[in-house]
Amino acid sequence: MNQIVVTGMGAVSPFGEGVKVFLDGLKTGRTTERPSVFSVADYRVQDVYHAQLSGTSPGDRYFPEALADRALLEALTQAGVNPSGEFRCGLALASTSAGWHLPGEALDPCRPPLDPQHDVAALTKEGPALALAERRHLDGPQCTLSSACASSTGAIAWATERIRRGEVPMMAVGAVDIITEVVFAGFHAMRLLSSQTRPFDPHHPGFVLAEGAAFLILEDIEHARNRGAGPLATIAGWGGSSDASHMTTPSSDGIARSLRAALADALYAPEEVVAYHAHGTGSAASDAAESEAVTQVLNERTHPLQVTAIKSGCGHTEGAAGLFSMIAAVDIASGGPVPPVLGVPRSALPGQLPQDASTSTAPGPALVHASGFGGVNCTVLVDRPEKAYSAVAPTGRAGLTVVRLAARAMALDKVSTISFADASAECGQTPDPDWRRALQPDRVTRLLGHAIGAVLGLAGPELSGRLRADGLLTGTAYGAQAHHGRMYETIRTLGGRSVDPLDFARSTFNTPASQCAIIHGVTGRVESFVGATAGVEALLTGADLITAGRARSVLAAGCDAPENRLWRTSGDPRVPDAATVLVLDDASEGTEDGAIELVGHRRLAPTSRGRTTEALRAAVDQLDRRSRAELVWLDRAGLTPEEESTLVAAMARPCRVVESLAGAASPLDQHIDALTSLMEGEVSSVTVITTARHAPATVVRYERMSHG
Repeated sequence: MNQIVVTGMGAVSPFGEGVKVFLDGLKTGRTTERPSVFSVADYRVQDVYHAQLSGTSPGDRYFPEALADRALLEALTQAGVNPSGEFRCGLALASTSAGWHLPGEALDPCRPPLDPQHDVAALTKEGPALALAERRHLDGPQCTLSSACASSTGAIAWATERIRRGEVPMMAVGAVDIITEVVFAGFHAMRLLSSQTRPFDPHHPGFVLAEGAAFLILEDIEHARNRGAGPLATIAGWGGSSDASHMTTPSSDGIARSLRAALADALYAPEEVVAYHAHGTGSAASDAAESEAVTQVLNERTHPLQVTAIKSGCGHTEGAAGLFSMIAAVDIASGGPVPPVLGVPRSALPGQLPQDASTSTAPGPALVHASGFGGVNCTVLVDRPEKAYSAVAPTGRAGLTVVRLAARAMALDKVSTISFADASAECGQTPDPDWRRALQPDRVTRLLGHAIGAVLGLAGPELSGRLRADGLLTGTAYGAQAHHGRMYETIRTLGGRSVDPLDFARSTFNTPASQCAIIHGVTGRVESFVGATAGVEALLTGADLITAGRARSVLAAGCDAPENRLWRTSGDPRVPDAATVLVLDDASEGTEDGAIELVGHRRLAPTSRGRTTEALRAAVDQLDRRSRAELVWLDRAGLTPEEESTLVAAMARPCRVVESLAGAASPLDQHIDALTSLMEGEVSSVTVITTARHAPATVVRYERMSHG
């Protein structure tokens, strides 16, 4: 398995532009300010940290994109990459607030439909990633992740797996978050804001909300050496988990599972860890859970643990927080000092705090942890640049994952279920979701919860137990943003202090996945991808985790509902009320004849580069090397009529053309329909091409298994 190193870093932070400015700022902090884009006269807390970027300012239409591009440009430059040249690189971008700095434009009922050429980058969650990839010629695998404040460590994990699998030699991993009144009012309503951030200090609860963008360039070590790039640090491993307990109160057990998973992936013992970069928000419940988890996992050691929590200097940058901590961790791995935890007594931290900003520690392994609403956790282990990576041997059959079960939930009173192990199987007992465990689940959560319950009921005790332990990956185009819209209307009509804190807790894009993890007791990794093809990305990510030996069984889902589409572009189709779930399982176990096998797949850039048909045809041909697919299933949603016609002609094999509706569930439904043609014996192999406007394309090959 490939050794992965960091070769470049970039940042725009509350201290200004550049990584050095950011690291220097952590030593002293900075004074807070009043928001420049909305009034805080009626709020109890009135302090924020705005990002400092010349040439633009908070409230500008393309402010998130500008922040991210400046950080990406610095990272590419440090990595020795010409941002105007030709190079093979993918992109993973994390965010919780991008696309919501202009809610009035998205929600104005008198506004005409958005222009897909000019508005998408500013008013959609995945827009900044699309714009960055286009501007900087990033043509590798691409995704947008939004799993609350654990988003950016999740992006590092996703990018790491793309390089490990050899899909691409280089990945740009970034995060951008900005201050909006909706987010400020939400945290204020939950009483989580303060005029200062003092992690692990029970006498000063709360944090200062901040904004900024950060980027890392991850690279295969041999690729870096071949082009003469010097590594700054090694990405040794990562681990994710779900608390499966509460939407807003973290669990020490869930955090501890994430820490242990990162250590296990990297094959490191707890006593080898030198430094711990805490999530450390200053929230009493979050800090207490994290402190207990660190004590559980890292307490037995012969040398002191250096603990830092950079939010004391730069505030809480939401989904970008993990990447800012990663920059500090990479600097330590290269011999830099451990940033101080400003204003916090040493005795308050779950480890040894540096005496001052000049205190340094011997470079060594460091854990970087982030947690988010819904109980999502993701931890990354960083080590010195010269540290060799020790790979975990895969347990699955390379490239092969069994698709065992699938379910569609199209309405609350109707759940249709398919078993690919037996075409005539009826859904037996569907577990009744324990809705009492969730915070007032909305319609999307209920749709997804019923679909997951259906497949768990069909799976039986052994498989359903593995699924709960290994995780739930979901894709959504619109998340649970009806709650976000309701918050905005409340602020506009009644004022920010009238916002319902439950609306904010349920407004993040990962809410449906996280609430269903709580309802069904899923303790493994929970991740939420964003965009029209995000449900298919959840499917592919789950398959990759299984074939890499990171999981044995995974739930992959897509879900959306029309009330959550608070913006639309011209010509967008309707959004169905839908949740679709597939169960992926390890093909190295004994499987019966007739099971469906995911033989291979390819991720492509969004279908807007002028090379769509050529790239899709090449991907199909690559997957056909073993045997020619009997049927090509083409979802044309992202193609022009000319591209569709050219591609169908180039296939030179039977091609079934379909078009999915808006949202992330419909493209995954096309996979179920294609799999049904296999299950019913219509064909023995099928290749599914998924395209959508403003979304990455995918090509997946399925075959019907036969042991005869």
